[in-house]
Amino acid sequence: MCRLSSLLNVWLVNQPQSASAAAHSGDLLQYTLPPDKLAQSYALYRIDVSFYFITTLYVLLVLYLMLRTRYGVRMRDLAERLSRLWLVRAAVALGLLFVSLELLQLPFSLYRHHISIQYGLSVQQWGSWFGDWTKGLGLGVIGSAIMGWILYAVLLLSPRRWWFYFWLATIPIILLLIFIEPIWIDPLFNKYEPLAASNPELVEQIERVVHRAGMDIPASRMYEMKASEKTTELNAYVTGFRSSKRVVVWDTTMRHLNTPQVLFVFGHEMGHYVLGHLMKGFAFTVAVMFVMFYISFRLANWLMRRYGRTWGIRQLSDFASAPLLLLLIYVLSFLGDPVFNAVSRHIEHEADIYGLEVTHGLFPDSQRTAAESFQILGERSLDYPYVGKFAEIWLWSHPTIADREIFAQTYDPWAEGKRPQFVPQPAGRGEKQ
Repeated sequence: MCRLSSLLNVWLVNQPQSASAAAHSGDLLQYTLPPDKLAQSYALYRIDVSFYFITTLYVLLVLYLMLRTRYGVRMRDLAERLSRLWLVRAAVALGLLFVSLELLQLPFSLYRHHISIQYGLSVQQWGSWFGDWTKGLGLGVIGSAIMGWILYAVLLLSPRRWWFYFWLATIPIILLLIFIEPIWIDPLFNKYEPLAASNPELVEQIERVVHRAGMDIPASRMYEMKASEKTTELNAYVTGFRSSKRVVVWDTTMRHLNTPQVLFVFGHEMGHYVLGHLMKGFAFTVAVMFVMFYISFRLANWLMRRYGRTWGIRQLSDFASAPLLLLLIYVLSFLGDPVFNAVSRHIEHEADIYGLEVTHGLFPDSQRTAAESFQILGERSLDYPYVGKFAEIWLWSHPTIADREIFAQTYDPWAEGKRPQFVPQPAGRGEKQ
């Protein structure tokens, strides 16, 4: 038992620095929490990590049992009894499968929201939460029907190359979703208003950052999200594509960070905007999907030859194969999480560098300001200071708050006479203010 506990600590906990090591780091701010919040963050950290693996195994088990119990077959048979139209059959069979999976995961979703309320991260009432869940369910049913039509159409038309044609079809669909999300989908769940209308003074300060970068991000692309109606956490993000691209700052962020700190957070988000991270992430996702669909094609054919008759699946183009295909994609996605998160952490690190560079010299001690921002962001979210390496590699889409806070204070190419990586220093500007 002791050895198991020690192993868990290696996986989950990066031991805090000793007093001598902390002293050696000089005057650097270290991400810390007061004892009461540290205890909360550790408990929440263990819950989050456990929750991830438990829910993943649970969904895999559910999909496997659906195959063993021929649940997909029953959904197919019901759809065939209800209509002779192929489109209707596909929508019924796949829509029912999606609803079934969501309902089976509902207890975990309820528990997740309960924990968020218990730890003070959410202020969303249960009625509002169920409203959002229902909206998500409706969108999911529509999405599963559309994707199901495309998938099973190409399975019928090309049993040997369906994976490739389906991959091609997903590319414009993903682009369309990226484009319409901030316009049609996000407003279903949160309230937005132009930042210039709610905080014109901040927009003026943000324009200094935009000018510093030599960019043109009009105020019409800057929005405030009324996050305080649902959460106590802080955030900002970039979303959309081409004319729908925009920078969103949560109202909680502006409430708990001072103006220089908000400018750094905005600089980070502008880094995503300027460095083209959205499209780079899209290109990476498309490339990964190509590999995943091909592997799924090979595995699905092999499994059909061995177990297709046992599972009652006539052929891969049979709607009853949906649990099998979902199971394969889910397994591959789970195994690919460390790779996805590594790419995401790299992108977020680049955005941190950009944020540090674009705000350098705009206000006094910008590096310490950035570090203080991370401290507040982490404290509001109860981020655990001592994330274990295993957990970071497998689950963390961002560098840990502790690492980001140290990096913000130690990244100083100006003092070393080096050229900044992304934002050159304007001529005539001093190194420090």
